[in-house]
Amino acid sequence: MTQDNTALEDQGQPARTLEAVACGFIVFMLSNALIGPLLDPTQAGGEDMPVLRLMWLPVYGLILGLALWRLPLLLRFWFPVALCCLMIGWVFASASWSFDPGTTQRRAVAAAFTTLFGLYFVASFDGRRMAEIIATTFLILAAGGLLATIAYPKMGVQHDINAGDWRGVWFEKNQMGAMMVQGALAAVAALAAGSRHRKTLVATILLCGFMVLMSKSKTSLVCLMIVLAGAGTLTLMRRGPATAILLVWLGVTVGGFAALIMWLSPETVYAALGKDPSLTGRTEIWESLLRQSAKAPLTGYGYAVFWREDSVPANWVRHDTGWNVPTAHNGWLDMLVQLGWIGVCLIAVTLGLAVLAALFRFRRVADGYWATLYLAIFLLVTFSESFILERNGLAWAMACAAITRLLGPAPAETRPSHDEEDAITTPLPATPWVPQSVEIELSPLPNPAFCAQSPTFGRRQGSPFGSGMATGAA
Repeated sequence: MTQDNTALEDQGQPARTLEAVACGFIVFMLSNALIGPLLDPTQAGGEDMPVLRLMWLPVYGLILGLALWRLPLLLRFWFPVALCCLMIGWVFASASWSFDPGTTQRRAVAAAFTTLFGLYFVASFDGRRMAEIIATTFLILAAGGLLATIAYPKMGVQHDINAGDWRGVWFEKNQMGAMMVQGALAAVAALAAGSRHRKTLVATILLCGFMVLMSKSKTSLVCLMIVLAGAGTLTLMRRGPATAILLVWLGVTVGGFAALIMWLSPETVYAALGKDPSLTGRTEIWESLLRQSAKAPLTGYGYAVFWREDSVPANWVRHDTGWNVPTAHNGWLDMLVQLGWIGVCLIAVTLGLAVLAALFRFRRVADGYWATLYLAIFLLVTFSESFILERNGLAWAMACAAITRLLGPAPAETRPSHDEEDAITTPLPATPWVPQSVEIELSPLPNPAFCAQSPTFGRRQGSPFGSGMATGAA
């Protein structure tokens, strides 16, 4: 019996249920729901407000306690844990050259606990159960966002430049769109992994998809389409090598055609996405950032301090662009100015290994393709948003979870637990053999007409979203 099966057996126990509830609470906190509109309406920054800094301390304590409780399971995922530790180690090391070491150290702690939760989450729960926890949490958040929009539109609807767009229980519409994609992805993965709560999961997909549409976030809508199309494609690839080759060929053809359009007529693509060729001024930010990065190419300026108001290099970027730039709007460039090329290479190697693993192990990890699909949309979004090594944010925590799922041991590769080993090695008690009389009853021959019928080949005996998805991972 595998580690995942052992975890499934424990789910009926009260302690296991409490653990799942605790994880749902941490997912809720990392989603930053209600924090923006209620506690930080001016977006001053959670770690810069004493009340919010104190609010995160119990969350860190809960993450640490859960990780220590499941430490034996966590050690089985030693390879992805080691890679994440290298990244976090470089984050802490950047305090030695940061122009604000105290802030770097404090924010490095937040990034470390965010990373630790992603590692623990995968080690403690199998893929189906983890997806169910995420989907349930976001079903509640989506329902709360819908209620806030209808009952209290001052909070649930934006009234600035994006007036009329829904934002639910988040600070702005793009945050809600990104979180709703997380909920839809988890629900799709739980269905594909064979969850029995199908009606609830379908309702989660529909509600989260509706909230994405009402947010009018184009990036989130593209990610949602990738999730739905990707799940269908990966499911069809299970039908056989011929189908898989055909789908890969179609994917390469469509991708090449899209790249050709982007090369020959980029204005068409920008117009379809509602962007101008400068990506709303982002190219100017990136050019200025590269000039500042050249002054500290290997190490950067220190983790999470570059965009402070008293930052000299950041003020040069603001001077060059003519407006108060808050972030790079590109995760890789943000890491370049914070951690230098060394930090960028560490991150790229870790994510690159996870991508390679996804190409060959997306079926074996038995998570309904959650890790593969999440990694795809995460990498896509990093080129427009600063989610890499994000502190107190769900995007980076789930990225670490996806890395751990793909680079860790597959369910069939894990060793049995101690109880299972004892059950295997303990001999069964000897019982005397007593001869018994056996009565044989001859049944009548079957109908010859029935025997003459030809067998039927090639029919699927279950839905592609049935429980067979979970058992076919090997």
